Amino acid sequence: MKNQFLRLLLLFTSLIPRLSTAHEPPGSGSVSLTVSVFNDAGVSPSVMAQARDRTDFILRHSGISLIWLYCGTPANRPPDSGCSAISFPEHLSVRLVPTGSGGTQDIFGRSFQNAEGQGSYAVVYFELLAASKSIQEIGTGDLLGSVIAHELGHLLLGRDSHSPSGLMSPSWQTSQLQLAARGRLFLTTEEQDRIRARYLAAGWKKASGGSIGPSGK
Repeated sequence: MKNQFLRLLLLFTSLIPRLSTAHEPPGSGSVSLTVSVFNDAGVSPSVMAQARDRTDFILRHSGISLIWLYCGTPANRPPDSGCSAISFPEHLSVRLVPTGSGGTQDIFGRSFQNAEGQGSYAVVYFELLAASKSIQEIGTGDLLGSVIAHELGHLLLGRDSHSPSGLMSPSWQTSQLQLAARGRLFLTTEEQDRIRARYLAAGWKKASGGSIGPSGK
């Protein structure tokens, strides 16, 4: 009888880790994003490579890893690439356009979110960016990568996500551009924590069968 009791106790004890981890949010703190990039502006491969490296560098500093999907130009879209499988928050989209009604001399990009602050789509106005005086402080590829990181930050943080300093400043002055040129323009610690909590909460909601609202335009 005593041996049988011990066997049952050991069996129950071995199940405890499984029971506790079964209700934890997936990812356990890590943030991994897939980013579809639609190059409608025809940005050169060399500038695109610089932009990718800069975006990777900025977000990796915050514990965010990126998987890039290159989705071509309007005349040359890769078939069956998975580029359109957009899903908040783990698969976001950035479209590089020549210019548009939403861009001004000082605004190089825009993110799209619904009333709940959920969104998976952003655009960057490349011709405005490339013609900006900001290029005097930081190269085109590095500036493009910083802007992409900024717009992804909006999508990950939700509504009202501008901040007085750092990557999420609404308008980059000379001081921010100089930091960017030195590779020191990042998300704040508070923004990093907010992104991680929001990302894991959305993933937990999906895993639990909850619904995620429309992701924007």
